[in-house]
Parts: sequence; C-alpha cells; structure tokens
Amino acid sequence: MKLEKEQSAVFFNVSIPSIILLMMVSLTMMACNSASMPEHGTQASPARPNVLFILADDHRWDLIGKYHPIIKTPNLDRLANKGTVFTNAFVTTPICATSRVSILTSLTERTHDFTFGRPATGIDESNSIYPKILKDNGYRSAFVGKYEIKLSGKSEDKFDYFKELLQTRTVEYQGEEIPQTYHIAELAKAFIAQPENDNTPWVMAVNFWDPHAHDSDQENQYHYPEEFEQYYQHVTIPDAKFSRDTTFAELPQFLQESIGHVRWQYRYGSDELYQKMVKRHYRAISGVDKAVGMIYAELEKQGIADDTVIIYAGDNGYNINERQLAGKWFGWEEDLRIPLIIYDPRNKAAQGQEKSEMALNIDIAPTILALAGVQAPKSYQGESLVPLLQNDQHASDSWRQEFFFEHMYQPKRVSIPPTVGMRTKQWKYVDFYKHDFQQLYDLTKDPQEAKNLANSPQHQAILKELSERTDVYIQEYERQRTSEVKQRTSFVNQRNEQDSQNKKNNEYE
Repeated sequence: MKLEKEQSAVFFNVSIPSIILLMMVSLTMMACNSASMPEHGTQASPARPNVLFILADDHRWDLIGKYHPIIKTPNLDRLANKGTVFTNAFVTTPICATSRVSILTSLTERTHDFTFGRPATGIDESNSIYPKILKDNGYRSAFVGKYEIKLSGKSEDKFDYFKELLQTRTVEYQGEEIPQTYHIAELAKAFIAQPENDNTPWVMAVNFWDPHAHDSDQENQYHYPEEFEQYYQHVTIPDAKFSRDTTFAELPQFLQESIGHVRWQYRYGSDELYQKMVKRHYRAISGVDKAVGMIYAELEKQGIADDTVIIYAGDNGYNINERQLAGKWFGWEEDLRIPLIIYDPRNKAAQGQEKSEMALNIDIAPTILALAGVQAPKSYQGESLVPLLQNDQHASDSWRQEFFFEHMYQPKRVSIPPTVGMRTKQWKYVDFYKHDFQQLYDLTKDPQEAKNLANSPQHQAILKELSERTDVYIQEYERQRTSEVKQRTSFVNQRNEQDSQNKKNNEYE
C-alpha cells in the first residue's frame, strides 16, 4: 500500500510581477510564524508533557510496516495506530546534517547556512534551537546519538544530558557488546530513569544512526542486530520503479556520473546485490523499531508513558535503486519524503488519524514548543502542527499549499549536483542550476514522476512561474539570515549567478 494522495490543481498567473510574488511569500511566512489529552477530553491539556523526539537516519516515508507489504515495524505501527501519521511529510534539504539543523532551528538551509564543510551555526541560530528554549523555560533537555553538526556555544548550555555518538556497529556497554542501535536506546532509557526528572518535564532528542549505510563497508553497507538476520530471508523484494537501463540512459550525464550512481553500483548494481542490500536496509529499520519499543517500555516502567508525547521522523528520504541511483540528494519524492508520526497520549481524538497536509521538518521545533506551552521565536520558518493534531478546520483550510527545497552541499571529492526547487500539491519543479537542467512533474497525473515536462511547449508558462516563485523564496529566505550569516563571504549557490569566477573561488572544500 502506498501513501499516494489525490493531488488537486494549483494555478498560477504568470503575469503577476515578481514584487507581488515576494509579498505573497512574505505573507505566507508571517502566517507560518504566528501560528497520551485529558482522559475524557477533546482538547490538549495545559499540563507540560515530556517530549520524546526520535529521528532515524535515511528512513524514507513508505518503509513503515503499517503501509508496506514486507517491512516489519510493530512498535512504529503501534505509535501510528495510537497517534497521527502525516502522510505528506517532507524535508526542505535532503541530507542529514542540514536537515538536523533545520529540525532544531526551524530554518531552511538557505537561512541557517549549515551543511558539511560550512562554519558552525551562528550564535542566534544556536540559541534558538528548541532544546535550549525549553531548557530556559524549565525543562530538562537531553540529546542521545548521531549529532554530526556544529552549533555555536557549549553543549552544556543547551543540554542537561548530552551523549554524542559516532557511527559504529557495536558498543561495549555495562560489560556486554551490544549493537549501537540498542546502545542509543539504553542511553535514552538511562536519562528517562534519572531521579532529577521526577518533578521536572523533559525533552529528549534520540537520533539513531541506522538505517544509514556504513559507507566504509562496501560489502555489507547496512548493519543491524544479529537477531534480525533471518528477517526477509525468504521474501523477494519487488523491483524499484524506473530501475532499468533504459531509464538510467535518459538521465543527463552529470546525474549518471554522480555519487548516487557510484554508490548504486555496490549497493544495487545487480539483481542479487539489490536483494541482499534492501533486505539489510529493512533489517536495520526493524532494529530501530525494536529500540523504539525498548525506550517506550522504559516510559511505562517509570509510569510516565501517558505524560510523554512521542514524535518519530526520518531526517531525509532515500533512493533505493530508483533510476539506478542510491542516496538522497536529488529532489524526487523518494529523496524528500519522510515518515512523521506524532503520538500524544493525552489527545484521544487524534488516535489513528492521518493528515494529508504538507508537513515539513522545519515544523517539528515549533510543534514541540507548542506542546510544551512555550512561544516559538519569531525567527522560526515552520508552523506548529498542533492545530492539525487537534483537527482545527481553520488551520487545515489555511495550511501551506507549497514549499521550497534545496540541496547546497558541493564536495570536491564526489559529485553531488546542487538543486533548488519547489513542490505544490500538483507540481514539482527542480532546477539543477549549475548544470542547466530543469525538471517539471505534474504530480496529479504523474505521481511517480516518470515524465519530465520541462521541455514541453505547453508547460512553459507553469515552468516559468515556478522558477520565478523559487527565486522569490530564495530572496525571502536569504533576507531572513542573521547578520552573522550575511557577513560570510564564502556563501555560495546563488542561482543565476553571472560571475563564474566568484563561483569557482567560493566552491565548498
């Protein structure tokens, strides 16, 4: 079963001047910035719940057992059945480091300016992350697992409990060698059990490394607890969409030569390899699922499960042999879409519901603050999802109809082509602007993104309109940078930049 939803048409007037477009986007962003329940109630309790945010690495939206015919995720299924699933959840940049900073700050990459090879986030950005805001408002804050970002300032100013972990397969913990996924769960459990939490609400981010590949291990790539070795052994994984040679041959040369295809060769380059690696990837997700269950069991043991909101998400999507690519950097649905489950045990009315509104990773921070009854900073670019959880019809009717996305990382050691673009309910526009290649998909008629309409004569008006709107988003998000970020002379990725020498001088290392 797929999570495809019926898309409705969005029409644009191509004659609207750019200044009016800028005003429209600005008004939209202003609106964004504004905005287990009591046992027998239908509205959220004013009590301050604990908030447990769980993030998996490279877990794309459709690999949840509730919606997938093969993969087994019983604990995530239970959260989904008891909470709310956002069936159209996306990231604004599909790469782990940038997405994680966007989750913490509620800012797009264009504004916070962080990816691999960039300076630490600015002081203002670092002080606006939701764990610090809650810590400053009486919460205890914790972080466990994959960090791999750089924030200005000291971690102890933001977190009362901070356990940053590099990727490993196993870890010695309390005299026993255990999988890292379980180690992360044990550290999370240890925080939950701290007596300091008895009379103080807490917020904790648990960031799993799995199911991210171990890039140095080309033979096996994905690792998981040994108990899952037999999972999916006797199942044949169906072919990925558009995974045949004919589709790959239609891609432009820069995509054929990108790191996405390089990694494809040792992940999915033959039918046998594809079966092996996808099953290993699925097992790693099932391992994360068990760890989620371990953490939830600790909440129950401590008697606080009914007072703890749980949010589960992925940090980006993931290509699994689609178009003979591996990775997540390109702008197709498999790159941008993530699972997003919110279970508030106090909110009985939200049990088992699905929401089709566009939810973004930048919505997570304002949502967590709203759940805690703390006002979000004006700098936040996302929206609180709480009104949607409470079935607020006005919030649903006025919800965003589009969003901007991009990928700005350009390492010299491998080829990752930068992108900008936007997605509406009907249209997907992607510009690989340094390679003079655009994509346009009509998601209503072509949800699989099979036919690129960018060169279609009858679609040039909508192509132009979406391109102009993309520029407006860029202008607006750059305007919202702090003065510290604006002063960085090495900022690159200006779309339509004319000075090629400046681009050359400012390439990322």
